[in-house]
Amino acid sequence: MELLLGKLVAQKIFSETEKRILDSGIRPGLAVILVGDDEPSHLYVSLKQKAAEKIGIFFEKHLFSADVSQEKIFECIQSLNARKDIHGIIVQLPLPFGFTTDALIECIAPEKDTDGFHPRTIQDFLSGDTRALPVFPRAIIELLRATGQVFSGEKGLVIANSDLMGKVMAQALQNENLDAEYVLSPENTEELREKTQMSRVIVTACGRARLVTRDMLSAGVILIDGGISYENGKVVGDIDTSDLETKASFLSPVPGGVGPVTVASLLARVTDAALQTKNKL
Repeated sequence: MELLLGKLVAQKIFSETEKRILDSGIRPGLAVILVGDDEPSHLYVSLKQKAAEKIGIFFEKHLFSADVSQEKIFECIQSLNARKDIHGIIVQLPLPFGFTTDALIECIAPEKDTDGFHPRTIQDFLSGDTRALPVFPRAIIELLRATGQVFSGEKGLVIANSDLMGKVMAQALQNENLDAEYVLSPENTEELREKTQMSRVIVTACGRARLVTRDMLSAGVILIDGGISYENGKVVGDIDTSDLETKASFLSPVPGGVGPVTVASLLARVTDAALQTKNKL
């Protein structure tokens, strides 16, 4: 079994993105809105800032206390929407209790929707615009491509925590020539077992610790684990990695798999937006 180490895949994306920035002479701008004191969120934003500035992306952070009014966040987003030096906007999730996440995401101008959560971005992707692929599924696909495998109608399965994520991720796999479907984070049922045993590629993104076990898998399966849970203070994924050496052909670890590639894919997407703006001038 080969581990799909996110750091290696991310570094390739970072290098390609940095070269695109240097070759084009642009300076992409990314703004992140961070509300409250959630420690992991502050850590994630600092990682994004460090990576962005390292490859030549202007990074701007807007910090708000948890008791800020939602109207103030709307005003901040609208101001960023109007700025020509900002090509991407992120509202860092999760937001504190009382905020309407969907409304804030929808306030972001679609062309500056860096994470890819805006309804128009999702609709564009599901309608066939592969450039609109949101960041998290884009990271999954980057890891899948890193296997070097070629697919031709083989079964792919997404285990997701929402219909929207399931649809988007299944479509992304279909674009890689997999016959993909999705299921919603079920219990370890016989029906789920039947689907996993038939699948060449399994992607998880449901936050159900060790949901997928060795006995549910076919030989040579490719496993990309996008789930995060905590057990005894440790981060674990949706896949039980016990004794998979002789079962799986590839596995993305948790942590160290999807996470680094998500940051790299996010910065690549900001650069895409900046280049598109330049080409319109």
